[in-house]
Amino acid sequence: NLFWAVVFLCGCANLMHGQVQPVKLLNKNNNTYQTTCSGLAETMGSCYQKAKETCQANFKALEEKVDSSGVHRELIFQCE
Repeated sequence: NLFWAVVFLCGCANLMHGQVQPVKLLNKNNNTYQTTCSGLAETMGSCYQKAKETCQANFKALEEKVDSSGVHRELIFQCE
């Protein structure tokens, strides 16, 4: 069981240091963006952090999408 715990922790560590899921510009005219924060290493809070960094603090969440498994998350937001 210790073996599987180590494998799991290493897998999570690799996910956390993996490629960050990108922020996509949906509409340049009204500064609307979409980002995903799917997987075990990210949360909806990760999406909000990306929005904050993209907009340099002020943004409005327009839509949150979470699938039934809770693993696939998406945020559509607008910079203010």
